[in-house]
Amino acid sequence: MEVIRKFVDAKEIMSIIPLPRAMRNRRLEVIIMPAEEREAVSNKETDVDNIVNSLIGSIPDNGKTLEEYRAERLAKYENID
Repeated sequence: MEVIRKFVDAKEIMSIIPLPRAMRNRRLEVIIMPAEEREAVSNKETDVDNIVNSLIGSIPDNGKTLEEYRAERLAKYENID
């Protein structure tokens, strides 16, 4: 995160920010930093890899092949009238 730090006289910032009496006619430290972090621009491949890796294990592995899943699915709808 980038931060800017500068020492200024209170008179320089009184037109921008209202200051309490205790801070008037003094030298002040001003620190400026972003309120929100920008999201880093990432590589699309990395994003896809992360998504795929996050999905692994979300569906239990029953040890069936794709053909077995397909036959089970077709059998489910085979007798619908």
